[in-house]
Amino acid sequence: MRSRVPLVRMILRLLTLLALAVLPAVSQVRFEVASIRPSRPDAGPQDARIRIFGDRFDVEAATIGDILDMLNGWRLYSVTGGPAWMRTDRYDIHAKADAEIPVEGREAAIMALLGERFQLAAHKETREIRTTALLAPNRPAGLAPAADGETYSIRFSERNDPIFAAVRMPSVANYLSQMFHSPVVDKTGLEGAFDFALEPSAVDLLPGYVWSDRVREAVLAFGFKIEMKNVPTEVTVVDRCERPSEN
Repeated sequence: MRSRVPLVRMILRLLTLLALAVLPAVSQVRFEVASIRPSRPDAGPQDARIRIFGDRFDVEAATIGDILDMLNGWRLYSVTGGPAWMRTDRYDIHAKADAEIPVEGREAAIMALLGERFQLAAHKETREIRTTALLAPNRPAGLAPAADGETYSIRFSERNDPIFAAVRMPSVANYLSQMFHSPVVDKTGLEGAFDFALEPSAVDLLPGYVWSDRVREAVLAFGFKIEMKNVPTEVTVVDRCERPSEN
């Protein structure tokens, strides 16, 4: 019996230390005050804004799907499940915490808020997803490193050709996901930000071609490679989500 006493004391001491370590983190990941209202009826994707800074979380004209995409690093097609309105109903959310929320606590704070006000329940799992992989066995000649201090942007020419400035390859993959209406992952191995432009408008419009086909051909013409692969991908699976009650 005597030999067990030091062990029990050691276990109790460890549990106390763990509790002390966890409690401050838990207190930091909570928004104390939150206003949630439907956005104006004419709000669309172009009006969506999501900002989290310091002790504030401000959303304008964004869907719950938009917020979950943001938490997944804007990797499109990484959120699945949930009701259809999650991608259509837009909300204005203004939340404030009682202290500044550290970067590593932001996801937990936002998920806690969504869980409380939207009854959101979700989990993450890895699934094999049929995906377009963007590859660069040889670095394309037209890919120029961005200048120091250059501002990130994706804009479009008069012919609707995309012009990328200070853009990293995962962002290019996300742009292509929107064009192809299917997941695209960055497998180029290219680090850093780049300037370049694609010219889908210059691709011959063959019978049956749509804009996404011309974008795909422009990607290949630029010097990238594309392959279809089954890629193990971490996804957020929404188990439940309900419309919030009015404030």
